[in-house]
Amino acid sequence: MAGETEEIAQTMIPYFPEDSRKSKYLAYRVCGFNVSESTQLVGVSQACVRKWRSLDKEFAELDLSGLGELKKQLSAEFLNLEFTRNFHLVLQKDLNVLLKSVKNGESLTDKENQYLLKLRQFYTPQQYAMIQQLIGEAKSDDFNFTDLVFSIKKERAELTVRGTHALPKVQDSNGED
Repeated sequence: MAGETEEIAQTMIPYFPEDSRKSKYLAYRVCGFNVSESTQLVGVSQACVRKWRSLDKEFAELDLSGLGELKKQLSAEFLNLEFTRNFHLVLQKDLNVLLKSVKNGESLTDKENQYLLKLRQFYTPQQYAMIQQLIGEAKSDDFNFTDLVFSIKKERAELTVRGTHALPKVQDSNGED
């Protein structure tokens, strides 16, 4: 199997020791390839797949009706892997700019200086708590990515409003500021 996605998918599929091509075929199916594409990629005929289905109940069940849940698992696994990889690269860049600023702040380019200024807003206790919450919720069964995006967008809007407009003075019960 050539691609990383297919390799992840293959780890989710039961291994068929009598013919490893069954697992490869199912992995391609989980990745969204249709029967015809999957057989071509594995190098078997559709007649061979029909034979596998007739002789192997587990294979037939997975191929005909068990792919939906595996596709959901693959999507979650792949998204997690890609996000983690990209987040690691962002943190590496942050570290490089931060180290350069600490060692010799005058040597920062204009772009690095602008990056450093923008970077500071993301290293707050609130952002750290949000990342911890994200990691904790991502492991629960009731995690909802859409709700997370909406809550981040709402928080960002609230911070923008608070940061750009003066907040009204609040008076206590005696009418004093």
